[in-house]
Amino acid sequence: MKIKVLIIEDNPITAQDLSEIISGQGMTVTSCAKNKLEARTSIENNEPDILLVDINLKGGDDGIDFVEEITPKLKIPVIYLTANSDKSTVDRAFQTKPASFLTKPYDDKDVIIAIELAFSNHCSEVLISEVPNKPFIFLKCGKKFEKVPIESINYLQADGSYSKFVTTEKEYFLSGNLNNISSKLKNPAFLRIHRSYVVNVDNITGLDSDYVFIGETNIPISRSYKEDVNRILRRIS
Repeated sequence: MKIKVLIIEDNPITAQDLSEIISGQGMTVTSCAKNKLEARTSIENNEPDILLVDINLKGGDDGIDFVEEITPKLKIPVIYLTANSDKSTVDRAFQTKPASFLTKPYDDKDVIIAIELAFSNHCSEVLISEVPNKPFIFLKCGKKFEKVPIESINYLQADGSYSKFVTTEKEYFLSGNLNNISSKLKNPAFLRIHRSYVVNVDNITGLDSDYVFIGETNIPISRSYKEDVNRILRRIS
């Protein structure tokens, strides 16, 4: 799955530059819209994952107004891009709860980071909260996000400000520390056994007093979680 980005920018040179930056990172630009009408049409034809919105558009259009119009209908993360960073503009933009705010001139790397974090955080907020009714999650692998069935996830491991999801075939990363991510995972198959590990109980192949085994992987059980582990595993055995 490639991240789909709609660019709403009335300057054709800037729009082309942004399009090349985004496409160069393996993402898809659904369209470069110059005004609100073009943006609405583009969304209807090919709904994006991210909106990259210039605040000051020609012809009297306003990027913030457009975001306020579509927000009740669509839950798409918004990244504002503007050369005008005065307090009143910033305050208006922040009222719409954007995922990020970039000022011109922008740095190529900052554009990509803003898009990836916006999409990753959106997946975390929307998809993880729906795990009980929708047993999959979108997780990052390289430059793209893949649809991963919950049942295929063997365990989660803390990795700094990210959480690593490990399946038999691959490793994926999601923005957010393990405490934050595990608090959103409501699926009963996931069990915290260590401050750095959450395991999928359904995929456990063995255990002893100190470790849980999933295939050839030994995952430590910390002392503070041993009672919880024993209670849960006795209940499901």
